[in-house]
Amino acid sequence: MKRSLIKFGKQQLGLEQPAVVVAEIGVNHEGNIQDCLRLIEAAAKAKADAVKLQTIDPDENYVPGTESHALFQKARLSQEETCLAFAKARQLGMEIFTTAGDFATLAWVDELQPAAHKISSGLITHLPLIRAAAATGRPLILSTGMTGTEEIREAVEAARLGGCRDLCLLQCTSLYPAPISQVHLRAIRPMMEAFDAWVGFSDHTCDPEVPALAVAAGAVMIEKHFSLDPTRPGFDHAISVDSNGLSDLVRRVRKAEIFLGEGNKACIPDQTQAAERYLRKIVARRDIDAGEPLDLSNVGFMRTPDGQEGLSPAAWEAVAGKHVIRPMRRFQTIRRADLLDP
Repeated sequence: MKRSLIKFGKQQLGLEQPAVVVAEIGVNHEGNIQDCLRLIEAAAKAKADAVKLQTIDPDENYVPGTESHALFQKARLSQEETCLAFAKARQLGMEIFTTAGDFATLAWVDELQPAAHKISSGLITHLPLIRAAAATGRPLILSTGMTGTEEIREAVEAARLGGCRDLCLLQCTSLYPAPISQVHLRAIRPMMEAFDAWVGFSDHTCDPEVPALAVAAGAVMIEKHFSLDPTRPGFDHAISVDSNGLSDLVRRVRKAEIFLGEGNKACIPDQTQAAERYLRKIVARRDIDAGEPLDLSNVGFMRTPDGQEGLSPAAWEAVAGKHVIRPMRRFQTIRRADLLDP
């Protein structure tokens, strides 16, 4: 099925486009706007295409006394600080978006004109929020790390009924870290077909090879947690890459795209030259007298010296039994002009 490219800020998502690499800052800034700005600068230096935050009001999302409530209470940025982060990313030429966990946060985040709205794996059954995000008219990115086909289908239907036209799903395994045996990159293309949407990959592994493999499997977006110091305790530091790791991820992804090339199978110019040199031609197996019919007793199929014109073995059935109009020397290539028409 031919899918249209979808908008993501000034970029587009699709198989024929470079995969969008997203440095997920999340809450690894730990509530410090200066650290957040430093993370954005480091992501730009590593050549990420976009950064993503998590803009979660703990009082609207978590019961007080829970670990999540305490973590997000500590790690939240104010509206003014979030606005600074958006401005910094755009100043550096990157797209920026965030996960908003409730209706009020979604409303003020939307005023910042994010490249998309992100629905995290933990929110994918929050169909009212999905419909509200879809109604903004912005692209929608749904992460699928905690659900199966039926829940994903319900989320996709909610998004489309809500007005979403630009939808991207993320194959994801919500284990921290995710074992490579549970990554299931083969699910990417079937998800594209099942939900008629582009699919990216949110990486929770600690293996640097996985993002490039995901691109080879069809992922149009790679999301990776990013930290100034992955050795710090708590938050998402342990499953994050640092600046060097993010640079390496981008390099591997771009190299994978070079390997993948174009989707149309064609003989490129260099291959055409090689074909002229290496493909077999019909040649005289022995000296052939004028008027003698061609058969497998006097014809062979051989690689010849460069530049010799001759018939391809693919033409054999059409020329078998035809008579040569002139004597042929052993190993001489046979051309159509050498044959007597019936």
